[in-house]
Amino acid sequence: MEIKRIKFKKKKKLKEDVIVYNNGQYEKEFIPAEKGMRLIYGNPVCGPPMLFLVKRKLVSRLYGRYCRSKSSARAIPKFIEKYQVDMTGCESNYKNFADFFAREKNNLRFPNCQKTLGSPCEGLVSINTDIEPENLIAAKDSAFSLPELFGDEKLAEEYGGGTMVRLRLTPTNYHRMHFFDDGVVSAPKFIKGHLYSVNPLAVGRIARLYCRNKRAVFKVSTENFGDVILVEVGATFVGSIVHCFEAGETVNRGQQASYFLPGGSLVLMFFKKNKFNPCNKILAQTAKGFESKISAGEPIGMSL
Repeated sequence: MEIKRIKFKKKKKLKEDVIVYNNGQYEKEFIPAEKGMRLIYGNPVCGPPMLFLVKRKLVSRLYGRYCRSKSSARAIPKFIEKYQVDMTGCESNYKNFADFFAREKNNLRFPNCQKTLGSPCEGLVSINTDIEPENLIAAKDSAFSLPELFGDEKLAEEYGGGTMVRLRLTPTNYHRMHFFDDGVVSAPKFIKGHLYSVNPLAVGRIARLYCRNKRAVFKVSTENFGDVILVEVGATFVGSIVHCFEAGETVNRGQQASYFLPGGSLVLMFFKKNKFNPCNKILAQTAKGFESKISAGEPIGMSL
């Protein structure tokens, strides 16, 4: 009997850099613990067992405990210097790394024009229009379903043909989100899940990652943009998503909505069809496959 040898294809290791668009220039994203990230999500031998541990809440809880300790404060100056964190409008002294991570800024400015949408948070933005609820793009060769993301098929149908704004917050960003318009906010719906990284190095490797991660879903009935759904997606080392509002509360533009505790994270915004006209510059970079750096309050589009 002839025995045929079967060759198994190995997944390629992650070698490419993550490139982002920043004010007319393309630059490499500096990723904290990048070597470990590439090992976990790109190495076919060591990666899977490490990923099994990292995605679990226990690891994030242990990291969170360290970040709340007094000893973690020693890491703050080095972190600011290494990753060139913009501390404008922030305090200079923090009792631990968790306080520094959830720092507040007192210099945020949102557009005076009520029809202009200022970004609710700082991070890396990309925008997709004419979305199909059953096939939304998360990254190259990676898609997900809106009904699964929302945990509500009927609600997902309402956003077919609309717009998705994706805001990825890296560990170096300001990790507070603000309301982008006046309106009324609903009660958040919490969906349990894992804590995979939301960096492109991971999103392209884990199928339906956004739908598999821990997340909070809520609606803001705004004055200028209709009913907008926001999805806050937790990620590796994000211990908590803390909301600063009550269900049914009337909120104002620029008011704090929530903040994340240590780690990277993601905010997804969904607009109904014919309610939002995105910035052409951001659309052009998204079409090329690049995320664009954005500051909290910086314009990303207009209401229709």
